[in-house]
Amino acid sequence: MTTTPGPFDPADTDDGAEPSHLVLENTLGEYSLWPLFRRVPEGWHTVYGPQTYGRCVARLQDPPA
Repeated sequence: MTTTPGPFDPADTDDGAEPSHLVLENTLGEYSLWPLFRRVPEGWHTVYGPQTYGRCVARLQDPPA
């Protein structure tokens, strides 16, 4: 899977970066990359994080079995 950075995505480095994102999952098994400053929406729960943006993207690209 290839991702294209959006206008609000942080730089491509995680060196010394503070945790800034979560990986969420809903009841349908769909995943979402979610910023920490936003409240987790109803119907979603955290499955990874808080962690850096890059690590959350990597988790979405290669989820555990």
